[in-house]
Amino acid sequence: MKLLYGCLVHSAEPETNIPENEKRKTANFDGTEIEIIQALLDDQEAKLFADKVRTQSILDLSQQSGTNIALSGSRHRLVDGFGRRARPMETYVGAEQAKLSDHGWHQVLDFLKDAIGVDFRRTSDRLGAFDLYDVSDTNDDNPRVEFSVERNDSTKDLSYPEEFSLSADGAIAEGCSVHVELELGAELVFSKLIALRPAVSATVTAVPFDHYKISVFDPSGMLVQFDEHSLLLRIGLNMSAMGPTLAINDPLARSTQGRGSKLHDRASKVRTRSTSRSIIGAENDTAFEIHRTTMRALTHRLVPPSGSDRWFQRGIAEEVGVIAHFNSLLDGARVSAGTIVDPYFGIDTLKRVILRLESLDIDLTVVTSLLTSDPETNEPNPDLLNELQTVLRDLRSDGIPNAARRLTVLNLVDGPRQAFHDRYLLLTPHEGEREVYLLSNSLNRMAGKWPFCMSRLEGAAARDAALYIDGLTYGRDISGSTHLTTTFQWSPNDGR
Repeated sequence: MKLLYGCLVHSAEPETNIPENEKRKTANFDGTEIEIIQALLDDQEAKLFADKVRTQSILDLSQQSGTNIALSGSRHRLVDGFGRRARPMETYVGAEQAKLSDHGWHQVLDFLKDAIGVDFRRTSDRLGAFDLYDVSDTNDDNPRVEFSVERNDSTKDLSYPEEFSLSADGAIAEGCSVHVELELGAELVFSKLIALRPAVSATVTAVPFDHYKISVFDPSGMLVQFDEHSLLLRIGLNMSAMGPTLAINDPLARSTQGRGSKLHDRASKVRTRSTSRSIIGAENDTAFEIHRTTMRALTHRLVPPSGSDRWFQRGIAEEVGVIAHFNSLLDGARVSAGTIVDPYFGIDTLKRVILRLESLDIDLTVVTSLLTSDPETNEPNPDLLNELQTVLRDLRSDGIPNAARRLTVLNLVDGPRQAFHDRYLLLTPHEGEREVYLLSNSLNRMAGKWPFCMSRLEGAAARDAALYIDGLTYGRDISGSTHLTTTFQWSPNDGR
């Protein structure tokens, strides 16, 4: 049995009850059957259960008709969840991880979000782990220290507050210290340590703010509560007036006939609408806000922040800059493998790019789609693939070390047509998720003739593109758009 997620939360309501059919049930995620176990424990049972997790690293589900699951490693943190606000929690990692397909994991993530309200896409390290929430000192689930903001004059427009109130409940018997941090526009504008006595409120005059953090320490200096929230000071409203529905009968619409009414309606009908926007709340129109926005835009234009997305001007210098940027990405200290997908990656491109790659310890794959014309000159060349093999052999000759020594080259075609169109760069870091970049044009001359842009894909687009690229490296088109044939293949062991 592998652990998908589990938790032990204290202080259920006295009348809480779990229906018999919910205590143990199964679910199916992409062909894998999953058991879901829920149970209510009394205080003594919960203590024994938690002690076994802490002392033996065993999740004992025998009393719930389950089995023992080995745990390894733990982490302490303060978190919100299950009616608790920033209470201490220990997370224990399962010794063995569940093996599901990507589709199965997406089903699990959706199920957990619906079932317990936790989005594990934001807290992925808690997947395959067991959370042990600390026992509350009181049955009151309210926060020990409450941070509040009040607007005394209701006739004024909503604006940035300049004062706040703190109050401690009876759970803090000896008083506490509260570290308050206030932010405005993501910048720290106020930081103060405030002593607070039990059942006493304190109002503090500060500075304008739109975000706060409070850290509550008990008399021994232990952090016992942490809260962080942004104030809702602006509300955007969109109102759409619906117009007539337009019918379209073009080739795209006609091509959807017979493929279902829903698809055909989406392709052949357009519901027009006119939208108006309005904002209620504080306006960021002070002199300093205008200055800050203007100057940030200026400096970002003058000195673009370094990142994954890059745009290069047309010109030889920029073409060299593209190769330099590729060198920074294809760095063996950061990635173990890279794949370039470019249908026009020909002989001249091979010489221009590969010879200038600096890292010698990357497994580099180039997937191209050369036909019978030179992609650089567009001149017919039926012997193009033989010349490509000769160039590759020459790149490894004379004992000159270069990136070609770990290079794989594939040429794919779809009959007399190219096998694919878009250009990609896929990187496999030593740690973390794979990275996929979309390239605006081919690497033959790169920015020599046109501006060159590359942008990193995120989320589902990156995942799907990576799977598509993986298919191409095996001579398959998983999109079903083409019927591929591999007409040339060069591996690291060839030409030696």
